[in-house]
Amino acid sequence: MRQTLFAFLLASLCVLALPAAAQSAYVYAVHGIPGMNGFPVDVKVGSECVLKGFTFGTVAGPLALPAGSYTLEISAANAQAPCSNAIVLSGNYTLAAGKTYVVAAHLAPAAMPNHNPEAKLTAFGVDLSPPGPGLARLFLHHTAAAPAVDVTAFRGDGSPGTPAVTIPSFANGDQEQAALRPGNWRVVLSYQNNPVFGPTPIQLKPRTALLVFAAGVFPDTFTYIVKEIPLF
Repeated sequence: MRQTLFAFLLASLCVLALPAAAQSAYVYAVHGIPGMNGFPVDVKVGSECVLKGFTFGTVAGPLALPAGSYTLEISAANAQAPCSNAIVLSGNYTLAAGKTYVVAAHLAPAAMPNHNPEAKLTAFGVDLSPPGPGLARLFLHHTAAAPAVDVTAFRGDGSPGTPAVTIPSFANGDQEQAALRPGNWRVVLSYQNNPVFGPTPIQLKPRTALLVFAAGVFPDTFTYIVKEIPLF
């Protein structure tokens, strides 16, 4: 009887003591819009000003939020009164408990030649579960003012037989992910079968996720924004 009561109490405590993590969603923010002095912005989620003076090329987070629906608002930075300037970008998102998201402020390709690209927000779900023994996760995101490209990631010198991954027609707003062997990889971007950027070296570490964002305006301010996240 005592053992039965103990088991019941233990099970009850386990239910009551579920970690807050199981009830939360996690959000990373990416600033992928170039501008003067890094185009600093403030970021508001719901009623809370969560980022102040957030600049181009940086990744913030993770921000833990109770699961639910949120409005995200971005305004030009105001050091005296953060999040008080006019809203320049906004989006509505529903976040599920236990999930991880990336919200990137970035540019869309210009609709017409010689026109400035428009800014937008894109949300990506990312799987941060362990990828398996001896593997790493690679996430590639096209968040640049650039046309669709073909992406090739390879180990070594890229000669036939070396491990490689190819992503054709990788367009603005797309995300691709793969579980790969850790080590030194290189990434090449090609347009109409002609290499236009790279090879760029990246390093994948065991039980780690590497998030890579192509950002800026090609070719003037084009760059990669990289975030490494340990996986447990």
